[in-house]
Amino acid sequence: MVDGEAYIFGGRTENSDFSNCMYKYDCTQDQWNTVETNIPLKPCVRPRAISVGDKVYIGLGAYGKVLIDSTYLQDWWEWTPQSNEWKQLTDYPSNRTVGPVVFSDNRYIYMAYGGLQNFERWIFRYDISQDEWLKLSDGIDRMATYPPRAHSAAGTNCGKRFFLGAGFFRGSHDFWVEMEFVNDSVIWHRRSSLPSKRHNAVAISDGRYIYVAGGSYHGGTVTTGKVYDDILRYDPINDQWEFWAKLPDGGRENMVGWICNDTLYIGLGSDKYNRPCKQLYRIAL
Repeated sequence: MVDGEAYIFGGRTENSDFSNCMYKYDCTQDQWNTVETNIPLKPCVRPRAISVGDKVYIGLGAYGKVLIDSTYLQDWWEWTPQSNEWKQLTDYPSNRTVGPVVFSDNRYIYMAYGGLQNFERWIFRYDISQDEWLKLSDGIDRMATYPPRAHSAAGTNCGKRFFLGAGFFRGSHDFWVEMEFVNDSVIWHRRSSLPSKRHNAVAISDGRYIYVAGGSYHGGTVTTGKVYDDILRYDPINDQWEFWAKLPDGGRENMVGWICNDTLYIGLGSDKYNRPCKQLYRIAL
């Protein structure tokens, strides 16, 4: 989100081709437009982006269907929508670039978890002013089991508090933790688990609550999985989860979402048949 407009980049088309197109959604006019810009990023799925002030920081993701090192993109860019200027920044220091959770406190950008073929609890901090990445200490012995390793987790910051959970490692997770960043380390605080296990969900915050929507559940066999059509609401003050709403057209995973003018926008992603979805929904908060 920049100045009341949402930007969507990358993803997969109906023909299963990877895209490097960018689209802009005007929340006031309820209108999509193609962004005419010479995008330097490769076509990819599941890139990560976050706006800080009037700039967008974007990159990572995966390109290609063969799981080799070159599939995982580590380039990191700064884009200024107003002037349409791109600037290449220091590459992300890890090749676990699929599905990390991205946070910002305006001084730093944090990337947590992420996947390749192995999954870790790695957290990297990007210093915006210095253009530097730093791997943070996670404060946990390597043999500790909580919080678990995962990829395709969900998370966001709610005010100055940072939350992360769900995800997948040998099965879908329901854990939920608060992350406290102290100097160059992370302190984990265990919070109430989600009501159901899931990965590939999306998390959005309005500063008071966190909304976790959709995602998929893997139960260990082909017949024990499903895609969720619910939206959960988390209250950080009381550490409580509740069912909040249902998506009108069935389950979705890998959706996107944002808040604009006291309205939650959520949609796109793919359905239970792994088909890309075009629907975008809005719900008054």
